Amino acid sequence: MIFLKNYYTRTTEKVDVISIHADVNYAIRDSGATEGLATITAPAAGAAITVIEKLPEAYDARKEALAVYPAEGKKATTRRKEEVDLGARVKAAMLGRSLSVPIKDGKLTLGHREEIILIDCELTAKRREYLVQVMGESGGGEEGEGGMPLGMMGGMGEE
Repeated sequence: MIFLKNYYTRTTEKVDVISIHADVNYAIRDSGATEGLATITAPAAGAAITVIEKLPEAYDARKEALAVYPAEGKKATTRRKEEVDLGARVKAAMLGRSLSVPIKDGKLTLGHREEIILIDCELTAKRREYLVQVMGESGGGEEGEGGMPLGMMGGMGEE
């Protein structure tokens, strides 16, 4: 079974570190998967997905660390002659724009204090999309919620 759900969040004009852990758990629950793999992706440039411990100091330290990446404050021009923030793209590329976490017994296999976060490195406020794809098997039967086959449950979420 493959399940895909889109989520959206609003970002600010600063580097944002946003917990998306609950949304990932909701996608796993909605998929009906008890064993498998959850892959979380930020499809647009300038954002990264990673894991961090749920500590305010860890969030602050992550933001401070991002300030020393190469290309901070530099711009580049795309083939379409659009000016883009080069520093945000370098940060996102180095951190990774996707993350895959195994699912066991319907839960993510992370430490009990860890959570999945989206880091928006661009210094512009925007509506940021991220996707959660769950691939796996349900613990019982061939059907998910409402008697629908598990492979047919994926849908597009709205804001």
